[in-house]
Amino acid sequence: MIIEWVHNDIQEVDDVTSRRTSKTLATVLGVSAAAIAISSVAAATTAPPGSEGGAAAGGGGELIDLGTFALDPPEHIDPALNTTLDAYQVINALYDGLTDIDSTDPSSPVVVPDLATSYESNEDASVWTFQIAEGLAFSNGEPILPSTFKRSWERAAMLAGDYSYLMNFIEGGAEMFSADPDGTGPEEAPPAATELSGVVADDEAMTLTVTLSAPYANFPAVAGFQLFFPMPEEADAAGADYENQLMIGNGPYAMESARSDEVIVLVKNESWDGDFNGDTWDQRPDRIEFRVSADADTSYNALEAGEGDTARIPSGRTAEAQENWGTTTDVPIMGSYYFQINDRDPRIGGPDNLLLRQAISQAIDREAINDAVFDGARSVATGIVPEGIPGFMADLCSYCGYDPEAAQAAFDEWVAAGNELTEPLPIQYGAGGVHGDVVAIIVDNLSQIGIDAQGEELTTETYFSSMADGSCVICRSGWIADYPTYDNFMYDLFHSDALNGNNYGFINDEFDALVDEAKATTDEETRDSLFNQAEELLLNTQIGAIPLLFYRGDYAFNAERLQGFTQSPLMLIPWERITIVE
Repeated sequence: MIIEWVHNDIQEVDDVTSRRTSKTLATVLGVSAAAIAISSVAAATTAPPGSEGGAAAGGGGELIDLGTFALDPPEHIDPALNTTLDAYQVINALYDGLTDIDSTDPSSPVVVPDLATSYESNEDASVWTFQIAEGLAFSNGEPILPSTFKRSWERAAMLAGDYSYLMNFIEGGAEMFSADPDGTGPEEAPPAATELSGVVADDEAMTLTVTLSAPYANFPAVAGFQLFFPMPEEADAAGADYENQLMIGNGPYAMESARSDEVIVLVKNESWDGDFNGDTWDQRPDRIEFRVSADADTSYNALEAGEGDTARIPSGRTAEAQENWGTTTDVPIMGSYYFQINDRDPRIGGPDNLLLRQAISQAIDREAINDAVFDGARSVATGIVPEGIPGFMADLCSYCGYDPEAAQAAFDEWVAAGNELTEPLPIQYGAGGVHGDVVAIIVDNLSQIGIDAQGEELTTETYFSSMADGSCVICRSGWIADYPTYDNFMYDLFHSDALNGNNYGFINDEFDALVDEAKATTDEETRDSLFNQAEELLLNTQIGAIPLLFYRGDYAFNAERLQGFTQSPLMLIPWERITIVE
């Protein structure tokens, strides 16, 4: 059963990205590292010249956020339905999950228990048992028990949101989806099951035992993701309409009123039990108002006019923001901006065009793109997988450095072998933002070595679905980690299981075998080596993708008023750690 879904919708001011894959991806799961290192909220931010550091005085007060929804109001704020990073900013303030991320040491962050006091697995990581803390409750007083998680997960599966494919990690998850949920058939068959057979909740022992469909040592990281957040009983009856009501959560904040297209307002949840360390951050803002802006420039201009405390930094204004405001531009983000090559397209794919692909990658001046388009606010990519992901290898890509002479030699050798371009190579991108500026530089770079290429701007609303359906030739993409695991990049983006989803045309049996073996390997060192081999094959042996840049933080904020403001390497903002200084 293949179901199209919008994956991690990266709503950056210059990079609106939506993507698809299949909910059956997870039926071929394996094991990753038993020790999961994940980055989170401890990354540093910079303040403008002259601002004072040190401990904050004050607390409480109201924070006006102009940056989270700097493009549009969110489509969803229900954890079972949301796919956007922006809406996750609100969801993460409303809910806590089984696990969280401790990044006290930003270079070695780890997944830790949160609502679970502990967790453990059997020998092959196919069965996980979570010990749930006593005395937990939602902000309305409803107890949170192991059965709360089982019921909430089954609700998420039945709603069949775009992330519900993750339920296939669990035994019985696949049976909870209808036979034709995308509606292409004559009618939808009802799901074969209405509960997750692999989940056993024992409210007396306060344990949640999860049997997976295949061994998977990274499951604790996934179990802390938004889809697996606990939900109150009233969410069951409300179904998909719950997000339009006064949602009840268990996190540091609660909703003041139902959302609107103009604003979402959160207030301090006085009954919050605290973070994974038990810290309740009592100094946190009393009220947060997330205002919707028309675009990034409107958001930023409103910050400058004193109408709010935070904004997204528009393209072309990074230096200005760094001079006048606190920014998160020094925070490395676990995400990649890259171009994928469709191996199925005869103009660019296949072994005969390997030298052409090499020439294209080496001809691109990534530093020039970063400086001209992004004001130097990103960093040049040395692979697809960014720093911070467990197993990351620096400088893994052999052809990502700007080397026009080597590019010329590779192209000349390709031509001498009897190859030729009979028409300009299309370099595709979604309309809006600055992708056209990026592609214009690439086209100029390629022209310098004799490669005829042209930008092809496509409608944003259908761009990624069109690429997934096979229209990609050389097409722009971007990815922010859902959770920092190597397989979230290699498997979800380039494995053949992801074809017609997030994989726009890379097909290689050897790559698939390496990734599959890595996922089934519990030894961390061996697993990392296998993933490194897979990425090297992708980038150096086959040249199936062209990395360009790694993302960095993109917020400006009033550093004189806000202390403790940061973005995590997953781009999330820990609102509870902010102190307002009046």
